[in-house]
Amino acid sequence: MTKHFGVGVAVLSALAAEGKNFDRDELNAMLDKLAALPEPKVRRGPQATCYSVAVPRPESYEHVCKKCGAHTVYLKNTLRIGNAVARYRDGAARLRSLGLDIELDETVLCGKCHSAKELNIPAQGKVLKDHDDMSFRDGETVAIIEYGPNRCIVMPLVENHDYWISARYISEKGEVLGNNVNIRSMPLSLGRVVARVDKGIFLGRLPAKEGDPKEWVRVEPLPLWKNREDMVCGTMVATKDIGCFSYDETFGAAPARFHRLAWIINGKRSIVRNDDIEILQAFLKGEKVRRIDFGEEVPLKRDLPRLNVLLGPVVEPPPPGRTPVTRKIDGLEIDEIRSKVGAEEIKVEVEVDL
Repeated sequence: MTKHFGVGVAVLSALAAEGKNFDRDELNAMLDKLAALPEPKVRRGPQATCYSVAVPRPESYEHVCKKCGAHTVYLKNTLRIGNAVARYRDGAARLRSLGLDIELDETVLCGKCHSAKELNIPAQGKVLKDHDDMSFRDGETVAIIEYGPNRCIVMPLVENHDYWISARYISEKGEVLGNNVNIRSMPLSLGRVVARVDKGIFLGRLPAKEGDPKEWVRVEPLPLWKNREDMVCGTMVATKDIGCFSYDETFGAAPARFHRLAWIINGKRSIVRNDDIEILQAFLKGEKVRRIDFGEEVPLKRDLPRLNVLLGPVVEPPPPGRTPVTRKIDGLEIDEIRSKVGAEEIKVEVEVDL
């Protein structure tokens, strides 16, 4: 194939139809040419917009693995994983039609090919100490929505949670005695509010347990509480306060798995980023800019770091804990000295422990 930058879509499609793809050398030459181009003038989008944020409702998602055929069901999927995976699949197909050797690696979403334990994605944990400010108790099991080494976002498991009402607002028969009375996730005035009820509603009173405060009464959950959208909201906590991790696949595992989808481009594996399809498409078409929200344009040259990650050569990381350091002797770099006196006569290599 002729090596040049900015070939037309029709030419690329014809080449792809013949089974020809860009090899790594051709892609690197195109990257070098893009790096040498000056940034073009671009059109800016509107500087301020007013809009309301649409919060997706939780819904289940069943992933069918293309590799092994296993079905993995995620019960609480607020990220609309199915829609995103379909978009990435379509994008990969478009890029292949432009001559790029690319595949979407979805095996990370398969519970059989990759277990959550293998991926270090804890789905549940137990609270190690009481937290009045986040309404969790010592020993309570929580779902882990996002997990990190320092902080993680957790939420209560609705089916395992207790519900409380102030003893002042409930009769012995379970009738609510006030309007807009809070039902809380723990017997504290700072406990998470899971519902509000009005006077005259009857709640099922539950027997008190040892250690229950007299000022609060346990009540049975009403069906509407279990479906409340605000129960999906997570609370950020210190990871050190969550322990006893479990790897049961519940609604805590799917979001973390989703962020490990990968592209395989000419054999090189890279974690997927949301705008990769648009960046690669503009690059392969030879465009100098790409369009984003509201018609705003971005010079493609600014995407060179990402393009190098996706298309550039595979760089072997240095050994863990040790980094090579360039040294000078009499003002000359070590490599320059080697070239002058010969590698056999002088061989200097310095490494520093981090």
